[in-house]
Amino acid sequence: MDSGFGNASSLHKRGLDAARQIAQAADHVRDLAGSREWMVVFTSGGSESITTAVLGTVPRGKRDTVITSTVEHAAVQDACKLVEQRGGRAVELSAGAGGVVDPDDFAATADERTALVSLVHVASEMGTVQPVEQIARLVKRAAPRCRVHVDAVQAAAQLDILDYSGAVDMVSISAHKIHGPQGVGALLLRPNVVPRQLMCGGDQQEGVRPGTLNLPGIVGFGVAAALTKERRQKTVARMASQTQELIRRVVGEVSGVRLLGDRQARAPGLVVLAVEGVRSQVLLHALEMRGVLASSSSACHSTRTRPPRCLTDAGLRSSEGVVRFSLGPDTSDAQIETAAAAMVQSVITIREGRTRCS
Repeated sequence: MDSGFGNASSLHKRGLDAARQIAQAADHVRDLAGSREWMVVFTSGGSESITTAVLGTVPRGKRDTVITSTVEHAAVQDACKLVEQRGGRAVELSAGAGGVVDPDDFAATADERTALVSLVHVASEMGTVQPVEQIARLVKRAAPRCRVHVDAVQAAAQLDILDYSGAVDMVSISAHKIHGPQGVGALLLRPNVVPRQLMCGGDQQEGVRPGTLNLPGIVGFGVAAALTKERRQKTVARMASQTQELIRRVVGEVSGVRLLGDRQARAPGLVVLAVEGVRSQVLLHALEMRGVLASSSSACHSTRTRPPRCLTDAGLRSSEGVVRFSLGPDTSDAQIETAAAAMVQSVITIREGRTRCS
């Protein structure tokens, strides 16, 4: 963008051109989320979008409560702590052994004090898909004035369709999860939903998120959204097939390795495995030496020394390490073969007391 770079808030030609490009990117993001009704507020990423949804909504007068679950992103967890510090109430419902929340728990918990229900669609640390639409409908029945926020950061990359009903008021998306630029995301709002302004400095984006817009990041986000929508039917089906092969190879060839999370509610491109007798960090280093990059948790919790509650609720034992493989639209069958072989070799060599590649 060396020749077309401009400030979208300026009234000269270059500024107006920038504004048109941002409007086009917003249309691509709306299409990705299934509706042109959304107001798109561009942010610095998923964390800011989630924080804006939570802290911009709770408390709301006498409605001082936010309800979430144990499989939420760090941004939700930390925002809920701030809600409590400011005199509000945060209720965290367990996703249980399968890593999938029970809609009836949310319906039973929501009441006249509930300002917000914030729920992840695809839980990154469990690899499970949450019944967000059913929860949204039940919550609105129990507490009609409550807002429902969906964290769709992983879902945008993992599911073959995003199309939320009117019971969902806000949706968070991040560009980097769909192979767009890092450091840009969006909070999608229904026309009647306006969270409190958390930042100062201008009237951009209806005042919800003031400040000069990140033109190259937003344009890149729009391109990534358009490409994702165009090819996700094929790529999601391929990821699901590749995931099955990876699980079959690893669980079938190495003892003491098991899949975490409900098998019937698993995202197509996420595999979370518990490995007996192996420390997560040691296993990740062994995999990297064999050319495979994996993780043991969300990147936003990479320095954490204890496993998250969702994994302990799922039955993770102190003797087990965790590894998560994330597949993408460009993951090849050859890469799955490499990952499976590396996983098998790494676990065997670590258990034998060797850390270097043979």
